[in-house]
Amino acid sequence: MEEMKKQLTEADVEVELVNADSPGGIGLAEDYDVMGRPAVVLIREDGTLVQAWQGADGLPTVSDVSYLAHQ
Repeated sequence: MEEMKKQLTEADVEVELVNADSPGGIGLAEDYDVMGRPAVVLIREDGTLVQAWQGADGLPTVSDVSYLAHQ
């Protein structure tokens, strides 16, 4: 996930890594119905969910996230 974070930051996408076991992480998982790990959740500044990917087999590419983030 660190490498993805680095690549997304280079693509001008703001990234926040969240520990799913922390109180904040649990709250985010509940808010956006994330049940699998790892997960990538793309959220607009107003809190609107754009897309969520869950589980190792379902993670997006950096270009997928970057494309959706810049729309």
